[in-house]
Amino acid sequence: MKQRLSNAKQGRAGVIAVEQACNRLDLIWRNLLEEDVGVDGTIEIAIGNFPTGKIVGAQIKSGMSYIRSETNDSFKFYPDKDDIEYWRALSIPLFLLVHHPANDNIYWVDIGRYVESRGEEPLGKPYISFSKVNTLDRTFESYLHKRFDLAVYTDDQYATLLHELKTLVHVDGVGSAAVTVTALDLFIEGLWGLCSKVQFHSSLMTDLIRKMLREREGEIPITYTFTRTDLYPFFTRYFNILTKNHLALLDVADINESLYVKLEFPTFISSLTSNGRRFVEYLRNSSLPRVHDNQFMSLSVIPHVQIEVYSSFALVDEKAELGPFTDVLAIGFNPYLDYYRLSHWFRAAPGDAAVEVGAQNIHYHALREYLENHFGSVHKDNFIFRYLDIPLSPLICWLEQWSESTYGMPTYRLAGKSAKETVGFSDELMSIMGPVGTITITESPSQQFPLPVLANGEFLIESLPESVRNEIANRMSHI
Repeated sequence: MKQRLSNAKQGRAGVIAVEQACNRLDLIWRNLLEEDVGVDGTIEIAIGNFPTGKIVGAQIKSGMSYIRSETNDSFKFYPDKDDIEYWRALSIPLFLLVHHPANDNIYWVDIGRYVESRGEEPLGKPYISFSKVNTLDRTFESYLHKRFDLAVYTDDQYATLLHELKTLVHVDGVGSAAVTVTALDLFIEGLWGLCSKVQFHSSLMTDLIRKMLREREGEIPITYTFTRTDLYPFFTRYFNILTKNHLALLDVADINESLYVKLEFPTFISSLTSNGRRFVEYLRNSSLPRVHDNQFMSLSVIPHVQIEVYSSFALVDEKAELGPFTDVLAIGFNPYLDYYRLSHWFRAAPGDAAVEVGAQNIHYHALREYLENHFGSVHKDNFIFRYLDIPLSPLICWLEQWSESTYGMPTYRLAGKSAKETVGFSDELMSIMGPVGTITITESPSQQFPLPVLANGEFLIESLPESVRNEIANRMSHI
Protein backbone atom coordinates (compact mmCIF):
# COMPACT_ATOMS: atom_id res chain seq x y z
CA MET A 1 0.00 0.00 0.00
CA LYS A 2 1.29 3.48 -0.90
CA GLN A 3 2.36 5.45 2.21
CA ARG A 4 2.56 9.16 2.93
CA LEU A 5 6.04 10.50 3.62
CA SER A 6 6.57 10.79 7.38
CA ASN A 7 7.55 14.47 7.27
CA ALA A 8 4.84 15.59 4.81
CA LYS A 9 2.19 15.98 7.50
CA GLN A 10 4.54 18.02 9.69
CA GLY A 11 5.60 20.19 6.76
CA ARG A 12 2.00 20.85 5.81
CA ALA A 13 1.23 21.79 9.43
CA GLY A 14 3.90 24.50 9.25
CA VAL A 15 2.44 26.00 6.07
CA ILE A 16 -1.07 25.98 7.55
CA ALA A 17 0.16 27.63 10.75
CA VAL A 18 1.85 30.40 8.75
CA GLU A 19 -1.26 30.95 6.61
CA GLN A 20 -3.49 31.16 9.67
CA ALA A 21 -1.14 33.64 11.37
CA CYS A 22 -1.12 35.86 8.26
CA ASN A 23 -4.94 35.76 8.16
CA ARG A 24 -5.03 37.08 11.73
CA LEU A 25 -2.74 39.94 10.70
CA ASP A 26 -2.87 42.43 7.82
CA LEU A 27 -0.72 40.07 5.76
CA ILE A 28 -1.55 38.17 2.57
CA TRP A 29 -0.11 34.65 2.28
CA ARG A 30 0.42 33.09 -1.16
CA ASN A 31 1.69 29.55 -1.67
CA LEU A 32 4.21 28.85 -4.40
CA LEU A 33 2.56 25.93 -6.15
CA GLU A 34 5.49 24.85 -8.29
CA GLU A 35 9.12 23.93 -7.62
CA ASP A 36 9.81 24.78 -4.00
CA VAL A 37 13.57 25.36 -4.15
CA GLY A 38 14.12 27.56 -1.13
CA VAL A 39 11.00 29.74 -1.01
CA ASP A 40 7.68 28.20 0.07
CA GLY A 41 5.54 31.27 -0.45
CA THR A 42 5.28 35.04 -0.28
CA ILE A 43 3.81 37.44 2.25
CA GLU A 44 2.40 40.78 1.07
CA ILE A 45 1.87 43.60 3.55
CA ALA A 46 -1.57 45.20 3.61
CA ILE A 47 -2.71 48.32 5.43
CA GLY A 48 -6.29 47.56 6.39
CA ASN A 49 -8.00 46.33 3.22
CA PHE A 50 -5.38 47.82 0.92
CA PRO A 51 -2.45 45.74 -0.40
CA THR A 52 0.81 47.71 -0.54
CA GLY A 53 2.71 45.71 -3.15
CA LYS A 54 5.51 45.15 -0.59
CA ILE A 55 6.32 41.45 -0.71
CA VAL A 56 8.76 39.19 1.14
CA GLY A 57 9.59 35.56 0.56
CA ALA A 58 9.10 32.89 3.21
CA GLN A 59 11.00 29.64 3.70
CA ILE A 60 9.13 27.43 6.19
CA LYS A 61 10.67 24.66 8.27
CA SER A 62 8.53 22.62 10.62
CA GLY A 63 9.47 20.00 13.18
CA MET A 64 11.80 19.36 16.07
CA SER A 65 14.58 18.19 13.74
CA TYR A 66 15.20 21.85 12.84
CA ILE A 67 15.38 23.01 16.44
CA ARG A 68 18.71 22.49 18.18
CA SER A 69 20.19 23.60 21.52
CA GLU A 70 16.82 24.86 22.68
CA THR A 71 16.46 27.01 25.81
CA ASN A 72 13.57 28.97 27.25
CA ASP A 73 14.64 32.00 25.18
CA SER A 74 16.21 30.69 21.98
CA PHE A 75 17.24 27.83 19.73
CA LYS A 76 19.65 27.20 16.87
CA PHE A 77 18.92 26.35 13.25
CA TYR A 78 21.65 24.82 11.07
CA PRO A 79 21.26 25.74 7.37
CA ASP A 80 22.91 23.93 4.49
CA LYS A 81 25.68 25.69 2.60
CA ASP A 82 23.46 25.69 -0.50
CA ASP A 83 20.76 27.49 1.49
CA ILE A 84 23.10 30.39 2.33
CA GLU A 85 24.24 30.77 -1.27
CA TYR A 86 20.67 30.73 -2.58
CA TRP A 87 19.44 33.21 0.04
CA ARG A 88 22.30 35.59 -0.82
CA ALA A 89 21.26 35.55 -4.49
CA LEU A 90 17.58 36.33 -3.87
CA SER A 91 16.33 39.69 -5.13
CA ILE A 92 13.53 40.02 -2.54
CA PRO A 93 13.77 40.02 1.26
CA LEU A 94 13.46 36.50 2.67
CA PHE A 95 12.30 35.39 6.10
CA LEU A 96 13.09 31.98 7.53
CA LEU A 97 10.08 30.72 9.53
CA VAL A 98 10.41 27.75 11.90
CA HIS A 99 7.22 26.11 13.17
CA HIS A 100 7.59 24.61 16.65
CA PRO A 101 5.19 21.63 16.86
CA ALA A 102 5.19 21.51 20.66
CA ASN A 103 3.73 24.99 21.21
CA ASP A 104 2.45 25.73 17.66
CA ASN A 105 4.44 28.98 17.57
CA ILE A 106 6.17 30.26 14.45
CA TYR A 107 9.54 31.95 14.97
CA TRP A 108 11.25 34.14 12.37
CA VAL A 109 14.60 35.56 11.28
CA ASP A 110 15.17 38.23 8.63
CA ILE A 111 17.53 36.23 6.40
CA GLY A 112 18.47 39.23 4.24
CA ARG A 113 19.79 41.11 7.25
CA TYR A 114 21.45 37.91 8.55
CA VAL A 115 23.32 37.37 5.27
CA GLU A 116 24.42 41.04 5.22
CA SER A 117 25.83 40.78 8.75
CA ARG A 118 27.51 37.46 7.99
CA GLY A 119 29.32 38.89 4.96
CA GLU A 120 31.79 36.52 3.33
CA GLU A 121 33.00 34.85 6.53
CA PRO A 122 33.71 31.24 5.53
CA LEU A 123 34.40 30.37 9.15
CA GLY A 124 31.38 32.21 10.54
CA LYS A 125 28.91 30.56 12.87
CA PRO A 126 27.37 27.47 11.19
CA TYR A 127 23.98 28.15 12.77
CA ILE A 128 21.31 30.83 12.86
CA SER A 129 20.17 31.84 16.33
CA PHE A 130 16.42 32.27 16.78
CA SER A 131 15.01 34.40 19.57
CA LYS A 132 11.68 33.16 20.91
CA VAL A 133 10.62 36.78 21.24
CA ASN A 134 10.25 36.90 17.45
CA THR A 135 6.94 35.17 16.74
CA LEU A 136 4.51 35.69 13.87
CA ASP A 137 2.39 38.34 15.58
CA ARG A 138 1.76 42.10 15.50
CA THR A 139 5.42 42.71 16.30
CA PHE A 140 6.37 40.88 13.10
CA GLU A 141 3.85 42.95 11.15
CA SER A 142 5.30 46.15 12.65
CA TYR A 143 8.82 44.99 11.72
CA LEU A 144 7.72 44.56 8.09
CA HIS A 145 6.22 48.05 8.09
CA LYS A 146 9.56 49.47 9.22
CA ARG A 147 11.48 47.23 6.81
CA PHE A 148 9.58 48.83 3.92
CA ASP A 149 9.31 52.33 5.38
CA LEU A 150 5.55 52.06 5.95
CA ALA A 151 5.41 53.10 9.61
CA VAL A 152 4.13 56.64 10.25
CA TYR A 153 3.62 58.10 13.72
CA THR A 154 0.55 59.84 15.05
CA ASP A 155 0.80 63.50 16.08
CA ASP A 156 0.92 62.40 19.72
CA GLN A 157 3.93 60.19 18.97
CA TYR A 158 5.60 63.07 17.11
CA ALA A 159 5.03 65.31 20.13
CA THR A 160 6.81 62.75 22.32
CA LEU A 161 9.64 62.50 19.78
CA LEU A 162 9.97 66.29 19.61
CA HIS A 163 10.25 66.46 23.39
CA GLU A 164 12.95 63.75 23.38
CA LEU A 165 15.00 65.66 20.78
CA LYS A 166 14.65 68.93 22.69
CA THR A 167 15.70 67.45 26.03
CA LEU A 168 18.81 65.71 24.68
CA VAL A 169 21.33 68.55 25.04
CA HIS A 170 25.05 69.27 24.89
CA VAL A 171 26.30 72.30 26.85
CA ASP A 172 29.68 73.78 25.93
CA GLY A 173 31.66 76.98 26.54
CA VAL A 174 32.01 79.09 29.67
CA GLY A 175 30.55 82.38 30.84
CA SER A 176 29.28 84.62 28.05
CA ALA A 177 30.34 82.02 25.49
CA ALA A 178 28.18 79.19 26.91
CA VAL A 179 25.89 77.56 24.35
CA THR A 180 23.36 74.74 24.47
CA VAL A 181 22.92 72.54 21.39
CA THR A 182 19.99 70.11 21.27
CA ALA A 183 19.47 66.97 19.24
CA LEU A 184 16.63 68.84 17.53
CA ASP A 185 19.15 71.50 16.44
CA LEU A 186 21.35 68.79 14.91
CA PHE A 187 18.40 67.26 13.06
CA ILE A 188 17.18 70.55 11.61
CA GLU A 189 20.68 71.78 10.71
CA GLY A 190 21.33 68.45 9.00
CA LEU A 191 18.28 68.48 6.69
CA TRP A 192 19.46 68.21 3.11
CA GLY A 193 18.26 67.50 -0.43
CA LEU A 194 14.92 69.37 -0.20
CA CYS A 195 14.47 67.91 3.28
CA SER A 196 14.43 64.36 1.93
CA LYS A 197 17.69 63.42 3.68
CA VAL A 198 19.57 64.12 6.88
CA GLN A 199 23.33 64.59 6.97
CA PHE A 200 25.84 64.52 9.78
CA HIS A 201 29.39 65.81 10.18
CA SER A 202 31.06 67.39 13.19
CA SER A 203 30.99 70.84 11.58
CA LEU A 204 27.23 70.86 12.10
CA MET A 205 28.07 71.45 15.76
CA THR A 206 30.41 74.38 15.09
CA ASP A 207 27.96 75.84 12.56
CA LEU A 208 25.27 75.84 15.24
CA ILE A 209 27.62 77.39 17.81
CA ARG A 210 28.70 80.07 15.32
CA LYS A 211 25.11 81.01 14.51
CA MET A 212 24.31 81.36 18.20
CA LEU A 213 27.40 83.46 18.94
CA ARG A 214 27.12 85.91 16.05
CA GLU A 215 23.96 87.37 17.63
CA ARG A 216 25.95 88.36 20.72
CA GLU A 217 28.15 91.40 21.21
CA GLY A 218 31.76 91.84 22.25
CA GLU A 219 34.45 89.19 22.32
CA ILE A 220 33.92 85.47 22.92
CA PRO A 221 36.56 83.14 24.41
CA ILE A 222 36.86 80.08 22.17
CA THR A 223 36.72 77.32 24.78
CA TYR A 224 34.63 74.74 22.94
CA THR A 225 35.90 71.18 23.15
CA PHE A 226 35.55 68.34 20.70
CA THR A 227 36.72 65.55 22.96
CA ARG A 228 35.37 62.05 22.52
CA THR A 229 34.25 61.81 26.14
CA ASP A 230 32.16 64.98 25.80
CA LEU A 231 30.60 64.45 22.40
CA TYR A 232 30.38 60.71 21.70
CA PRO A 233 27.60 60.03 24.27
CA PHE A 234 25.58 62.96 22.90
CA PHE A 235 26.05 61.96 19.26
CA THR A 236 25.37 58.27 19.98
CA ARG A 237 22.09 59.03 21.75
CA TYR A 238 21.09 61.28 18.84
CA PHE A 239 21.80 58.51 16.31
CA ASN A 240 19.81 56.09 18.48
CA ILE A 241 16.80 58.42 18.39
CA LEU A 242 16.97 58.50 14.58
CA THR A 243 17.03 54.70 14.33
CA LYS A 244 14.68 53.90 17.22
CA ASN A 245 11.99 56.16 15.77
CA HIS A 246 12.72 55.05 12.21
CA LEU A 247 13.40 58.59 10.96
CA ALA A 248 16.32 57.80 8.66
CA LEU A 249 17.97 54.79 7.04
CA LEU A 250 21.27 54.84 8.91
CA ASP A 251 24.12 52.39 8.44
CA VAL A 252 24.62 51.77 12.16
CA ALA A 253 27.55 49.40 11.59
CA ASP A 254 29.44 52.09 9.63
CA ILE A 255 28.70 54.72 12.31
CA ASN A 256 29.99 52.43 15.07
CA GLU A 257 33.08 51.64 12.97
CA SER A 258 33.88 55.38 12.82
CA LEU A 259 33.15 56.04 16.49
CA TYR A 260 34.71 53.04 18.20
CA VAL A 261 37.21 51.55 15.74
CA LYS A 262 38.57 54.53 13.81
CA LEU A 263 37.86 56.82 16.80
CA GLU A 264 36.65 59.56 14.48
CA PHE A 265 33.42 61.48 14.00
CA PRO A 266 31.12 59.69 11.53
CA THR A 267 29.88 61.39 8.37
CA PHE A 268 26.81 60.41 6.39
CA ILE A 269 23.91 61.55 4.24
CA SER A 270 20.95 59.24 4.83
CA SER A 271 17.52 59.19 3.26
CA LEU A 272 14.63 60.09 5.53
CA THR A 273 11.94 57.45 5.80
CA SER A 274 8.26 58.24 5.25
CA ASN A 275 8.10 58.73 8.99
CA GLY A 276 11.08 61.10 8.87
CA ARG A 277 9.61 63.19 6.05
CA ARG A 278 6.27 63.33 7.82
CA PHE A 279 8.09 64.46 10.99
CA VAL A 280 9.64 67.36 9.04
CA GLU A 281 6.13 68.46 8.03
CA TYR A 282 5.02 68.13 11.64
CA LEU A 283 7.90 70.40 12.72
CA ARG A 284 6.97 72.98 10.09
CA ASN A 285 3.41 73.02 11.42
CA SER A 286 4.60 73.31 15.03
CA SER A 287 5.70 76.97 14.97
CA LEU A 288 9.28 76.08 14.09
CA PRO A 289 9.97 78.41 11.14
CA ARG A 290 13.68 77.62 11.21
CA VAL A 291 13.02 74.16 9.75
CA HIS A 292 14.83 74.51 6.45
CA ASP A 293 16.83 72.68 3.84
CA ASN A 294 20.62 72.84 3.59
CA GLN A 295 21.02 71.97 -0.05
CA PHE A 296 24.63 72.80 -0.73
CA MET A 297 27.52 70.39 -0.48
CA SER A 298 31.05 70.41 -1.82
CA LEU A 299 33.79 67.84 -2.25
CA SER A 300 36.35 70.65 -2.41
CA VAL A 301 39.10 70.98 0.18
CA ILE A 302 38.96 74.63 1.26
CA PRO A 303 41.98 76.60 2.61
CA HIS A 304 41.41 76.59 6.36
CA VAL A 305 44.42 77.62 8.43
CA GLN A 306 48.14 78.16 7.88
CA ILE A 307 50.32 77.43 10.88
CA GLU A 308 53.74 79.09 10.82
CA VAL A 309 56.46 78.10 13.30
CA TYR A 310 59.35 80.48 13.99
CA SER A 311 62.73 79.99 15.60
CA SER A 312 62.15 82.85 18.06
CA PHE A 313 59.70 85.47 19.25
CA ALA A 314 60.32 88.77 21.07
CA LEU A 315 58.45 91.94 21.93
CA VAL A 316 60.44 95.03 20.94
CA ASP A 317 58.79 98.40 21.66
CA GLU A 318 55.51 96.49 22.06
CA LYS A 319 55.87 95.05 18.57
CA ALA A 320 56.27 91.37 17.82
CA GLU A 321 59.51 90.39 16.16
CA LEU A 322 59.67 86.91 14.68
CA GLY A 323 62.84 85.01 13.89
CA PRO A 324 63.32 82.92 10.73
CA PHE A 325 60.61 80.34 10.07
CA THR A 326 61.26 76.63 10.56
CA ASP A 327 57.95 75.02 9.59
CA VAL A 328 54.81 75.92 7.67
CA LEU A 329 51.70 73.76 7.76
CA ALA A 330 49.02 74.51 5.17
CA ILE A 331 45.79 72.84 6.28
CA GLY A 332 42.76 72.59 4.00
CA PHE A 333 39.41 71.28 5.22
CA ASN A 334 36.38 69.54 3.76
CA PRO A 335 33.74 70.11 6.45
CA TYR A 336 31.13 67.91 4.78
CA LEU A 337 33.34 64.81 4.89
CA ASP A 338 35.24 65.84 8.03
CA TYR A 339 38.77 65.45 6.75
CA TYR A 340 41.75 67.77 6.44
CA ARG A 341 44.49 68.10 3.83
CA LEU A 342 47.84 68.69 5.50
CA SER A 343 50.95 69.94 3.68
CA HIS A 344 54.02 70.32 5.89
CA TRP A 345 56.99 72.46 4.76
CA PHE A 346 60.26 72.36 6.71
CA ARG A 347 63.44 74.44 6.60
CA ALA A 348 66.53 73.16 8.46
CA ALA A 349 68.32 76.52 8.65
CA PRO A 350 67.77 80.15 7.56
CA GLY A 351 68.66 80.56 3.91
CA ASP A 352 67.95 76.91 3.09
CA ALA A 353 65.14 76.08 0.70
CA ALA A 354 61.90 74.96 2.36
CA VAL A 355 61.09 71.35 1.53
CA GLU A 356 57.62 69.79 1.55
CA VAL A 357 58.19 66.87 3.91
CA GLY A 358 54.67 65.49 3.84
CA ALA A 359 51.24 65.87 2.28
CA GLN A 360 48.32 63.74 3.38
CA ASN A 361 44.59 63.57 3.98
CA ILE A 362 44.02 63.27 7.71
CA HIS A 363 41.16 63.23 10.21
CA TYR A 364 40.67 65.56 13.14
CA HIS A 365 42.05 63.49 16.04
CA ALA A 366 44.97 62.20 13.95
CA LEU A 367 45.81 65.80 12.97
CA ARG A 368 45.81 66.85 16.61
CA GLU A 369 48.21 64.03 17.44
CA TYR A 370 50.45 65.04 14.52
CA LEU A 371 50.72 68.61 15.80
CA GLU A 372 51.33 67.55 19.38
CA ASN A 373 53.99 65.00 18.41
CA HIS A 374 55.91 67.42 16.15
CA PHE A 375 55.50 70.68 18.03
CA GLY A 376 54.47 69.86 21.58
CA SER A 377 57.80 71.11 22.98
CA VAL A 378 57.88 74.38 20.96
CA HIS A 379 57.04 77.53 22.89
CA LYS A 380 53.53 78.67 21.97
CA ASP A 381 54.72 82.24 21.31
CA ASN A 382 56.63 80.88 18.32
CA PHE A 383 53.42 80.02 16.46
CA ILE A 384 51.33 82.18 14.16
CA PHE A 385 47.86 80.88 13.18
CA ARG A 386 46.45 82.47 10.05
CA TYR A 387 42.76 81.55 9.80
CA LEU A 388 41.47 81.63 6.23
CA ASP A 389 37.79 81.08 6.93
CA ILE A 390 35.23 82.05 9.58
CA PRO A 391 37.31 81.08 12.62
CA LEU A 392 35.16 78.47 14.29
CA SER A 393 35.71 74.81 13.46
CA PRO A 394 36.73 71.72 15.47
CA LEU A 395 40.40 72.31 14.62
CA ILE A 396 40.41 76.06 15.29
CA CYS A 397 38.60 75.55 18.62
CA TRP A 398 41.35 73.12 19.59
CA LEU A 399 44.16 75.38 18.30
CA GLU A 400 42.90 78.28 20.42
CA GLN A 401 43.22 76.12 23.54
CA TRP A 402 46.38 74.28 22.53
CA SER A 403 48.14 77.60 21.93
CA GLU A 404 46.94 78.80 25.36
CA SER A 405 45.36 81.85 23.73
CA THR A 406 43.96 84.36 26.20
CA TYR A 407 42.33 86.53 23.54
CA GLY A 408 38.61 86.58 22.81
CA MET A 409 37.15 86.28 19.34
CA PRO A 410 35.18 89.36 18.17
CA THR A 411 31.68 88.12 17.35
CA TYR A 412 31.60 90.11 14.09
CA ARG A 413 34.22 87.69 12.75
CA LEU A 414 31.68 84.89 13.07
CA ALA A 415 29.07 86.59 10.86
CA GLY A 416 28.48 86.07 7.16
CA LYS A 417 28.81 82.98 5.03
CA SER A 418 31.59 80.49 5.58
CA ALA A 419 33.82 79.38 2.72
CA LYS A 420 32.12 75.98 2.68
CA GLU A 421 28.74 77.59 1.99
CA THR A 422 30.17 79.71 -0.83
CA VAL A 423 32.02 76.81 -2.44
CA GLY A 424 29.05 74.52 -1.89
CA PHE A 425 26.74 76.96 -3.70
CA SER A 426 29.16 77.22 -6.62
CA ASP A 427 29.46 73.44 -6.92
CA GLU A 428 25.69 73.00 -6.67
CA LEU A 429 25.05 75.61 -9.36
CA MET A 430 27.58 73.97 -11.67
CA SER A 431 26.02 70.51 -11.20
CA ILE A 432 22.54 71.87 -11.98
CA MET A 433 23.35 74.20 -14.88
CA GLY A 434 26.33 72.39 -16.39
CA PRO A 435 24.30 69.70 -18.25
CA VAL A 436 21.95 72.36 -19.68
CA GLY A 437 24.67 74.07 -21.65
CA THR A 438 27.65 76.33 -21.29
CA ILE A 439 27.90 78.19 -17.99
CA THR A 440 30.50 80.75 -17.07
CA ILE A 441 31.16 81.80 -13.49
CA THR A 442 33.28 84.87 -12.88
CA GLU A 443 34.87 85.00 -9.45
CA SER A 444 37.60 87.06 -7.85
CA PRO A 445 41.02 85.35 -7.98
CA SER A 446 41.27 82.65 -5.34
CA GLN A 447 43.78 83.12 -2.58
CA GLN A 448 47.05 81.26 -3.07
CA PHE A 449 47.54 78.40 -0.68
CA PRO A 450 49.83 77.89 1.08
CA LEU A 451 50.26 81.62 1.58
CA PRO A 452 53.61 82.39 -0.07
CA VAL A 453 54.47 85.43 2.08
CA LEU A 454 54.83 84.59 5.76
CA ALA A 455 54.01 86.74 8.77
CA ASN A 456 57.66 87.83 9.19
CA GLY A 457 57.94 88.88 5.54
CA GLU A 458 59.91 85.83 4.36
CA PHE A 459 58.90 83.85 1.30
CA LEU A 460 57.97 80.21 1.77
CA ILE A 461 59.72 79.33 -1.50
CA GLU A 462 62.88 81.47 -1.74
CA SER A 463 63.75 80.37 -5.27
CA LEU A 464 60.89 82.29 -6.87
CA PRO A 465 62.00 84.86 -9.49
CA GLU A 466 62.07 88.40 -8.16
CA SER A 467 59.32 89.54 -10.57
CA VAL A 468 57.01 86.79 -9.31
CA ARG A 469 57.84 87.57 -5.69
CA ASN A 470 57.03 91.25 -6.23
CA GLU A 471 53.73 90.35 -7.86
CA ILE A 472 52.83 88.05 -4.97
CA ALA A 473 53.80 90.64 -2.39
CA ASN A 474 51.70 93.28 -4.16
CA ARG A 475 48.70 90.94 -4.36
CA MET A 476 49.02 89.91 -0.69
CA SER A 477 49.07 93.56 0.38
CA HIS A 478 45.56 93.98 -1.06
CA ILE A 479 44.02 90.91 0.65
